[in-house]
Amino acid sequence: MNRMRAGIVGVLPLCLALLLAACQPAAPTATPLPTITPTAVPTRTPFVLPTPFPTGTLPPVTPTVTPIFIDTYTGQGIEPPLTLALPAGWRSLYDTALVPQLGELDYIPVAVYSGPVTGGSGTLALLWNFRSITSGNPFDPAYGEINLWSDGLRLLRSLVVEIGCNVGTAPQRNDFVVGGLPAVGTIWSAVDCPALGDTRGWFAGVQVQNINFIFYAFTDPISAMDGPAPQEMQAILDSVTFRLEDWIVTATPAP
Repeated sequence: MNRMRAGIVGVLPLCLALLLAACQPAAPTATPLPTITPTAVPTRTPFVLPTPFPTGTLPPVTPTVTPIFIDTYTGQGIEPPLTLALPAGWRSLYDTALVPQLGELDYIPVAVYSGPVTGGSGTLALLWNFRSITSGNPFDPAYGEINLWSDGLRLLRSLVVEIGCNVGTAPQRNDFVVGGLPAVGTIWSAVDCPALGDTRGWFAGVQVQNINFIFYAFTDPISAMDGPAPQEMQAILDSVTFRLEDWIVTATPAP
């Protein structure tokens, strides 16, 4: 009896373990993860020049247009339609300048009077019978109007002083006088020029019978302007008498 009981007691834990195992729920079945299929990346075609750049020396190009060089002054002058009293030792020179304006070449008559003044030499350069250019825009209110102030500045830099000078000008003035007529102009200076010495002076412009005249007065050396030289040159400008009647008749072509 005792031995039988011992066998049951030994077998009981095993049966109990099997019974508990049979009563537990079954473990859940794991759902497999989806398979990711990689998407192909499109291939980028590199840009290739159709023709490689040349590595050698390019052959020289023969120009098809021959450049034409034009002298500023033509050497042909005409005496302006005026008279003036020049002091002893003064001389006059007449010429014609070519000036590009609005895509065209304009002929501008030039008269130069030069001679001794106190402290050096003085020069009166006269530009006359030129077109007045104030605005290239026909819708500008100033289009077509005469503006000798603007003309004086423009011609000062393009014809009177040496190219490359440092040019300075004062504000516009209307108190100059030429031949007893009121003139518009200003005081100016030209320094640090490539070849010529520094100078300063003034210009005064008038219009007589629709003909433009601008006088440029300056001295060499520049220090002469500090003495009586300006009054001496102004006396020459005061003596100017315009005589356009005969010139207008001869300069105007017959119909």
